[in-house]
Amino acid sequence: MSFEGKRLTDERGQTYELERELGRGGQGAVYAAKGGRRAIKILFDRSGKQRQLLRGRLQNIRQMPELRGLGVASPLEMLQPPHLGYVMELITGMVPLSQLIRPPRNVDSRAEWYLTGGGLHRRLLLLARCAEILAQLHSKGLVYSDPSPNNIFISNDSDAHEVRLIDADNLHYESSSSTRSFHTPGYGAPELVLSKSGVNTLTDAHAFAVIAFQTLCLIHPLMGDLVIEGEPELEEKALEGYLPWVDDPDDQSNSTLHGLPRDMVLSPNLKKLCQRSFGEGLQDPTKRPGINQWAEALYSAADFTVQCPDCSSTYYANQRCCPWCDYPRPAQVQLLIKRWEPLPNHKECQRHLLNQKILAALALTENQSLILTDRVINGRNTPGHQTPGIELQLEGNNIWVRSLNGQCFWLSCFDGQEQTTVEVQEQQQRVPTNDQHRTWLLHFAPIDRSHRLATFRFVSGGNPS
Repeated sequence: MSFEGKRLTDERGQTYELERELGRGGQGAVYAAKGGRRAIKILFDRSGKQRQLLRGRLQNIRQMPELRGLGVASPLEMLQPPHLGYVMELITGMVPLSQLIRPPRNVDSRAEWYLTGGGLHRRLLLLARCAEILAQLHSKGLVYSDPSPNNIFISNDSDAHEVRLIDADNLHYESSSSTRSFHTPGYGAPELVLSKSGVNTLTDAHAFAVIAFQTLCLIHPLMGDLVIEGEPELEEKALEGYLPWVDDPDDQSNSTLHGLPRDMVLSPNLKKLCQRSFGEGLQDPTKRPGINQWAEALYSAADFTVQCPDCSSTYYANQRCCPWCDYPRPAQVQLLIKRWEPLPNHKECQRHLLNQKILAALALTENQSLILTDRVINGRNTPGHQTPGIELQLEGNNIWVRSLNGQCFWLSCFDGQEQTTVEVQEQQQRVPTNDQHRTWLLHFAPIDRSHRLATFRFVSGGNPS
């Protein structure tokens, strides 16, 4: 049943005219209210018992101090009978994430459609931000319960990265979740589908893993050719976790050629998380990666993308040409984040640095700025550490570095014998990319302390294969 065009009233007497349907799940549907700043969720079950349960849940949610400042749409008022539902906040100009997953039937080019949604880089950032919000909820002992592409809202503007979770009535403390097993079909963890468990942080993690794979690859990770071309019962078996996932390295019986090539859209770390989620983690929830691991891997993948000068698509910087149009990769500078340890002399420091593992890699191309956040500068994987700290820009043979928040950083160069260090706070500082005789380092703390730093590696442009 559709409610588009209908007028509903909340318990305070405010009337709302419903416009378009924004999303629909197993429990209800969400509509935009005329005026652009409110949305209405209507639940399918109108029983008196459900009304009392909803009232209690909304009262609990309003009393949760943990939700302040998070990207969760706050519930405002309940609807008057005979309808059961509530009014929630909604920022103007937001659409469901599902719009980045399912191309319209009249689309001629998936590459062009993928780009209109912001391309790979934007999808990675949106998913990272969504994972960060879920991780913040989990860190406060809360479970979201029912992640799906229809209750994750994103900015309609393809240049923006705003994310909001709606359906806040499903939020609750994890200790109270053991008996609740509802889910949106296709996104429920196997233990929910089989009613062996209630919702918890690991069932949230499964749903998010499915959403991430769909958003990047444009297919469901459990719906391979065996399921799509087989009997309806096979879909049920797949969602129960009894069939291999589409990219199972040991069992290709459910593989598929549908969807985007994984190397185009999944970084090596994201591939590993997918294997853990849909391989061993399908039947054993304790083997699944947590949401915070997804957030870090997605942000890191976004950091290592470049933009094609020809078609404007984004792709991973280790590819020699644009996988969307075959145009050669632009020249780039890669920032390799390592750990610096102060040692008795400069040569020892340099030798030690060479043996340090790479903690993160970021790509910088001409005419694009690269922002280093607290996550990169201090290595904090905890949610909420995306504060911009340092900006880098590549212009010709020079990298220009400047502080964005007034905090100091240190640039040093080593010529094989001596190391010279300059403290920088406000002015821009130049790093030449064509200096063959000196090694340049960007320190995030004074060099007499242990800290993270960035080394610079110039990579020439690629050639079509």
